[in-house]
Amino acid sequence: MKRKIIAILGIIFLTNSAFAAQGMSSWAGPGEVQNPDTYRPPKKKTEPKKAEKKEPEKTVQPAQTKQETPKAETKKPEAAPQPKKTATDEYSRSVGNLNISVDTFEADKKAIMAMISELSVIMKEKNYAAWTRYIDQESKTYWSKSGNLKKAQNRMPVKGIQLKTLQDYFKYIFVPARQKSQITEIRYESDSYVKAVEVQEDQDLIYYFFKKINGKWLVHIPQLDA
Repeated sequence: MKRKIIAILGIIFLTNSAFAAQGMSSWAGPGEVQNPDTYRPPKKKTEPKKAEKKEPEKTVQPAQTKQETPKAETKKPEAAPQPKKTATDEYSRSVGNLNISVDTFEADKKAIMAMISELSVIMKEKNYAAWTRYIDQESKTYWSKSGNLKKAQNRMPVKGIQLKTLQDYFKYIFVPARQKSQITEIRYESDSYVKAVEVQEDQDLIYYFFKKINGKWLVHIPQLDA
């Protein structure tokens, strides 16, 4: 057995030696790697490089900047000056020789005429509480005193009516005296004291007196002569 084995090994050895003399290429099958110590890969044929076609460089033109034409400034039209108000005949009658402007006169007359319209409604309804809000404090104090009411009572054309309170004065004197009034104009005694009148052909009938107190017009009831 030993000899056979040796003989077989010797054959293998001789066989391998024979192959080694011829080169390792006959041993390596397709896809197998040859001995890395002795194997040298065949040189590859180098093909000449094809000349690359260069594309002509594009010249980038600088972007043109648009020149904006300056806009002409549009000026706002100036407001036309308001014409000054001219004095009328009524203004001259109302103001007299006092230094009252046309604007002040118109504002005062508007406020006073509005109050007269409100008082007309109050008197129709005989609303005493609402009426007192239009009367200045001086008048309410004076006409609440029994002595002053007694004097007014004695001067009344209708006898038998007794005045004991300010409400009696409102009911029997103030309201009846103004029921048929047609007030159209005012007359300044001063810049804070005005009369409201009904204009007739040859005279002015006075129905109200107004006092401006703290910037507000209130009805003033004059005191009796001594």
